[in-house]
Amino acid sequence: MERMVEPRKSYLQRFNRLLAVPTLVLFIILTISGYGITNPNTVRELTGGVFTRALSLYVHTNLILPALTLLTIHVLIVIRSTLIRWGFKEGIALNSFLILLGALTVALLVLMQYLVV
Repeated sequence: MERMVEPRKSYLQRFNRLLAVPTLVLFIILTISGYGITNPNTVRELTGGVFTRALSLYVHTNLILPALTLLTIHVLIVIRSTLIRWGFKEGIALNSFLILLGALTVALLVLMQYLVV
C-alpha cells in the first residue's frame, strides 16, 4: 500500500499560519477592549476589574494599527496563493504588486490612525 506524500508547504505558508495566531489574539483583545469602551461595567465585572473604560480605550486605540497590519500581511499572503492557484505566474511582478499593495494599505492605516484629526 502506497503512502500519499503531502506536498511540502512553502516557508511563506508556514509563516502565514504562524502569523494567524497573534493576529487572532490581537483581534480578541480588540473585541474585548472595544466592548469595554461601550459597556464598561459589564467588561469590568467579567475581567475582574482589569479592563476599566480608560484601559479599554487605551488598549483599543493602541492595538488597532498592529492588528490591522498583521491582518493585511495575512490577507496578502492568501491573495498571492489564490492568484497563483488561478493561474497567475509566480514571480517578481506578482510579488512586487502585492508588496506595493501592502505598503499602500499600511500607509493608509497609519494616515487614518495618526494623521486624521
